[in-house]
Amino acid sequence: MTVRSFNYFIKLIFNDEKKVAAIVVTFNRKELLVRCLQALKKQTRQVDKIIVVDNCSSDGTPDLLKKAGYLSDSGVDYVRLPTNTGGAGGFYAGMKRAYEAGYDWLWMMDDDGFTASDCLEKLLEVSDKFSVIGSTVLSTDDPTKLALKLRVLDQQGNFAIRQYIQTYDQLLAAAIDGVYQGFANFFNGVLIHRDVVEKVGYIQKELFIWGDEYEYFIRIKSAQYTIVTKQDAFYYHPESLFKFTEIKHYHYFRNLFYIYRKYADSMYSGNAKYFYPVYTLIACLRSLPSSSPQYIMKMLVAIIMASQKRLQPFEKSQ
Repeated sequence: MTVRSFNYFIKLIFNDEKKVAAIVVTFNRKELLVRCLQALKKQTRQVDKIIVVDNCSSDGTPDLLKKAGYLSDSGVDYVRLPTNTGGAGGFYAGMKRAYEAGYDWLWMMDDDGFTASDCLEKLLEVSDKFSVIGSTVLSTDDPTKLALKLRVLDQQGNFAIRQYIQTYDQLLAAAIDGVYQGFANFFNGVLIHRDVVEKVGYIQKELFIWGDEYEYFIRIKSAQYTIVTKQDAFYYHPESLFKFTEIKHYHYFRNLFYIYRKYADSMYSGNAKYFYPVYTLIACLRSLPSSSPQYIMKMLVAIIMASQKRLQPFEKSQ
């Protein structure tokens, strides 16, 4: 028996009955997926189940997983979807599977990041106090930086305008008793208790990509849960690089307007709440990936419908 297995056995004896399912959504990034799975398998607190949701990858993902032994591993549940449902659809499928299987905690992540070996152990240290616990997402290139910024909150608990925590030192300065309260980067190593899912539901799969995690964060925040980031639970991720294609641009801004229409009171305070849609529309127009009248009209129609709480699916230009 290894030291890791022995420690896990001791925890079971002392009634550590928290069953954790890690949910990893993947699409055409097989090498990064394997790196993610290798890190999950090395956790000092073993994961009870790893659920891999494959969004119909075409790069040979199943073959590589089989070769690496994951498809025959009883600790790994591989789910291949018949079509690409986007990150939102993938996390919806994974969450539903884990919740219905009775797992207590859902540990959610994309395939392009990976956990430190003690990440889950560190997250569970505060699991008796909080129901939503985010990992600290560090840059794979420079771990003194956060790969994904953390929002700063105002006195009302809403987003402060253009204020962010961008480095690990800034996070340490802002954290209290080892956690930063009010924000977490969802689906990058965030741990969510099943009671939260029972209350607020699953991911909104219709969002497809870019915004599903933001909507779920604000939905949970609106339900009055305290969301925290654990300062010493590390998840490594490449720094975010915005490069819009039509489909990404469309979903990003469509979803932002949709989320604002649903949750404006939980996002910004005072005048910022009213300036936000104007600012977002300007940002949308300035970042258009195509100057074609057809795309611009398509985007504007999507924004109008999103402002009416309706989601217009993206259709490729002919």
